[in-house]
Amino acid sequence: MEYWTEKIVVVTGGSAGLGAAIARAFAQQGATVVSVSRTRREAEGGIEYFQADVTKDEDVARLVNSVVEKFGRIDVWVNNVGKSIRVGFKDAALDEYRDLMEMNFFTSVRCSLAALPHLVESSGSLVQIGSLASKTAWQHVSPYVTSKHALAGFAHQLRLEGPANVHNLFVCPGPIRRDDAHQRYEEQTKSLGESANAPGGGVKLKGIDSEWLANKIVDGCRKRKSEIVIPAKTRILFSIAQLSAGWGDWLLRKFAK
Repeated sequence: MEYWTEKIVVVTGGSAGLGAAIARAFAQQGATVVSVSRTRREAEGGIEYFQADVTKDEDVARLVNSVVEKFGRIDVWVNNVGKSIRVGFKDAALDEYRDLMEMNFFTSVRCSLAALPHLVESSGSLVQIGSLASKTAWQHVSPYVTSKHALAGFAHQLRLEGPANVHNLFVCPGPIRRDDAHQRYEEQTKSLGESANAPGGGVKLKGIDSEWLANKIVDGCRKRKSEIVIPAKTRILFSIAQLSAGWGDWLLRKFAK
């Protein structure tokens, strides 16, 4: 716990789901955590809540300034904000691509660029929450996959060209376990089949416990890892797909329910 004492961690989208689990995990290790969301909340359990809309340049600038003014530094910034969608490829509209690019890609770029000068000062960590969809395509989620692939490219560029003393971690998890997993996309998937409404769009993978994953992310920051892919066995599929696109696509279809 001593490692995180007096360190300042910012988590966007930190009021629910994986973001809330990440915020709790850092707080439990002794860090001071700033959880960012669009709604105002009272501080609790070592976590302070700042209100900001990370789709807006002015809100992000105000957020960064407010954190630095209050705490004097930023040691870790976690870009967790994001959303998904279920839609058939032929039905996906340009506006849906724009919406997912804003939520899953531009929010991370906007926040990263704003936080980087302060992470340089602290030799801190910058974390991007991607997805297995950052590594491969999948059915019924084309706008989501496209946005997460863009995030993967940005994360890679940060590792290659970002400030040398700033640690960059890219996290690519499969479906996160949640209570409403089979109800979230009911309206969107009526014409797509039952599997499209399942976690991960029907991929044959067990749901990941958010608390367990959050602790892996905290540990990844402490050890300054470059990437976390969960489950690790999916790396085999991604490696095969790099060697042969045809074989990779065949295996992806085998994973489908």
